Amino acid sequence: MLAAFVTPFIRIGGVVEPHEVNGQPGAIFRDRDGKVVNTLALDILDGQIQTIRAVINPDKLGHLGPVADAWAIVRETNQARRPEH
Repeated sequence: MLAAFVTPFIRIGGVVEPHEVNGQPGAIFRDRDGKVVNTLALDILDGQIQTIRAVINPDKLGHLGPVADAWAIVRETNQARRPEH
């Protein structure tokens, strides 16, 4: 599921930065302009991912820097997923 989003996200110029999120391993997703789109945090127990937590609420992301219009990014990512004719 995650790969289905990440590949087209990178294709449109998005960047996935490995980063500690709330004390857990995770990532910050940024658009081509460096604005924050969302974060992911991984809850890991005994070397296995137990939970993936995503934050997309702009009110909770603002402390990381300028926040992107996540819904515009989702639309653009969905278009990048479609095969060209």
